[in-house]
Amino acid sequence: MGSDQGMSVDLTQLDFAMNELRARYNRRLGERDAVLRKQAQIVDRLQEKRGEIDKLQQVKILLQESSAFAREQARRQIETMVSNALQFIFGNPDLEFRVVIEEVRGRAEGEFLVVSTYGGEIPVETRPQDARGGGVVDVISLSLRAALLQANRPALDGPMILDEPGKHVSEEYSRPVAEFLKQLSTAFGRQIIMVTHNQHLASSGDSSYMVEMRSGKSYVRVFQGVEQA
Repeated sequence: MGSDQGMSVDLTQLDFAMNELRARYNRRLGERDAVLRKQAQIVDRLQEKRGEIDKLQQVKILLQESSAFAREQARRQIETMVSNALQFIFGNPDLEFRVVIEEVRGRAEGEFLVVSTYGGEIPVETRPQDARGGGVVDVISLSLRAALLQANRPALDGPMILDEPGKHVSEEYSRPVAEFLKQLSTAFGRQIIMVTHNQHLASSGDSSYMVEMRSGKSYVRVFQGVEQA
């Protein structure tokens, strides 16, 4: 009987141990399933994020290409407008304006050049300040300002205000500068208000006023242009 009791105790302990092992196994199995579900979720999110990254990369490339196209279009328009201004004012179809754009440290930087054969056959590129004096720089500055004003988006309304435009342009080219400004105003439908000491420019306006200082006081009167004086 003693032996039967001992065997019964051993079987009971064995059943208990088996139940403990079964419960531990089931817990581990549950934990493993939880880990696998978590892993599957992470893999799904990873694939989703990779898809988003691919889309963003495609959008980035599209924006870069759109930006490059818009920049190229703007560059050509500016070159054409400034070249036309140089050729019209100086009466020289040989003069051309160019904008060279380069990527420097991830940023687009432009350099302005004037191209001319100077009566020869080989085109020579020079910086505006080195090309036939300050008059060229003045005309480029004036036409660049007009081109950028027109190219701005959203569009900028209102008059174009100029302070001594073309002041370094030789007297012989003052009339073409005045005619250029009149055509600019007509073509773009934009009023031009300017301050100038040049009588040709002053007489080109639809309305001109002269400010004179006498005995410390300023007097304003309607300006009689050179041709009307």
